[in-house]
Amino acid sequence: MISDSEFPSSLPCRVLLVGSASPVAAALAETLAGVDGVELHQAGQSEARERAAALAPSVVLQALSGYEDGGGFVHAWRTSDVLKDVPLLVIAPQAEAAGREAAFAAGATDYLAHLPARTELLARVRYHADAHLARRQRDAAVCHLRTTEAVLARVQVEIEQLAGLDALTGVASRSRFDHVAQNEWQRARRNGQPLSVLVCDVDHFDQFNERLGQDAGDLCLKKLAGLLVGQLKRPSDLAARYSGKAFAIMLPDTSLDGAVRVAEACRASLERLALSHPSPERRVVTMSIGVASSVPAEDAGLETLLERADEALEAAKARGRNRVMALRG
Repeated sequence: MISDSEFPSSLPCRVLLVGSASPVAAALAETLAGVDGVELHQAGQSEARERAAALAPSVVLQALSGYEDGGGFVHAWRTSDVLKDVPLLVIAPQAEAAGREAAFAAGATDYLAHLPARTELLARVRYHADAHLARRQRDAAVCHLRTTEAVLARVQVEIEQLAGLDALTGVASRSRFDHVAQNEWQRARRNGQPLSVLVCDVDHFDQFNERLGQDAGDLCLKKLAGLLVGQLKRPSDLAARYSGKAFAIMLPDTSLDGAVRVAEACRASLERLALSHPSPERRVVTMSIGVASSVPAEDAGLETLLERADEALEAAKARGRNRVMALRG
């Protein structure tokens, strides 16, 4: 069967006429035979669905004579995943009025209670064929667009990962922070200069996801990331997403007192921003910050400094949150 992406507008109007043994079908076949741009095929009801699956018709005409009930055929047609969207026109000149209702209830696209003149028949056939083609082309375009968007999203994530950026917030990723921090630790050891680290955590962040949903939580993290980057003054300073809801700031050649000043500036800036917190008790978004600083010794590692920053953060939370606590590494 021809796929949506391979259905060009140059295809002929392919008509499958169902009910080849009926007089109505014979009259319709005579009307459509030899018409320019119309490709006519015929099949009995028993073989129609299998034939249509291979043929991919533009329109199906179901011809009924006498008091035949076409509702079962229409229903079976609409339950087929392959054929359910193909236009189905029922032509039943001798059917009772109830037949029209039954046909539409089963899923017929159009219904004629009379044998149409050539002009009317061609107009209806071409109208439904054109509409079907337009829908298929639209669906193919939407499918292609979604595929392209998914590919671009994956490429963007890969680019950000290669660049060492966190995909959500755009700041440095944890892996990049660890790499840069290790290099700065070695440099500080050689030069005998202090290295300071801040670990920042949004107070009661879990309530964002619980009460407002993940999108609201993500937006909060993005705004916090931008605020932290805005507080950095030197190219060597680095802000990174440290964990799911925590950020870290590395400050080379910065004493504990200097790091505390930066931390307090970050905390106060977030409070002044007055982002609404989902908890009525909190009112605005705040954060707790742990600060640690060390002049690296020969027998000390970066892990000790990070652990002290985490300990300071826990102390800030234990003392009521929305505050800065500092420990010397």
